Amino acid sequence: MSAIDPANQLAALIRVQLASLRERRQTGSAMKKGADFAPSPVTANSTPATPDIGAIVARRIGAIDPGDPQRGSKAFRLFLETVILSELGQALANDPSFPVMLDHVQQQMESDPDLAKAAGDAAHFLIQAADARLSGAN
Repeated sequence: MSAIDPANQLAALIRVQLASLRERRQTGSAMKKGADFAPSPVTANSTPATPDIGAIVARRIGAIDPGDPQRGSKAFRLFLETVILSELGQALANDPSFPVMLDHVQQQMESDPDLAKAAGDAAHFLIQAADARLSGAN
């Protein structure tokens, strides 16, 4: 049996939480508008884009100085940011409170010993994967 890497476990957990949040927001929005259903962000003639999150995160992590003592924490934050933006939309990145929300989420995760260990393991995995991906691209 193969082990599931911590980054995928955390991504799955984050996606579940974001899906729940999105569903609550859409339901609340539809109720406010008096609609029978929440509008879909995808039109009938389009398909949702599925960016390669791994490639995006690898590039961004690769830009972090390898000697930076906070590289692990920064790598995990980039991962967290990328997952949240991919789930809730890139427009959220322009919201001035988005970095504050990311700080809060990361601090909450780091305050829980089990989540902090999983985040650390995920950061280690992400850095190794980013380094391998970027060295293979050269």
